[in-house]
Amino acid sequence: MTRVVLLRPHTHAGKLHGVRDRIEVDSATADWLVSQGIAALDPTPASTPLESKPHYRKEPKP
Repeated sequence: MTRVVLLRPHTHAGKLHGVRDRIEVDSATADWLVSQGIAALDPTPASTPLESKPHYRKEPKP
């Protein structure tokens, strides 16, 4: 699995993820996300659990 950081909102596995969210995907999906400008490879070491990263998502205003 490859960890990427989203540059734009993206739905993955039926769940909406926001900008700066980190997700793990297979290498082909990671390549596609990067080539489309949706994500960048995560520079964080792979041994760092996703849960320990701060999660910031700006909720839309009603």
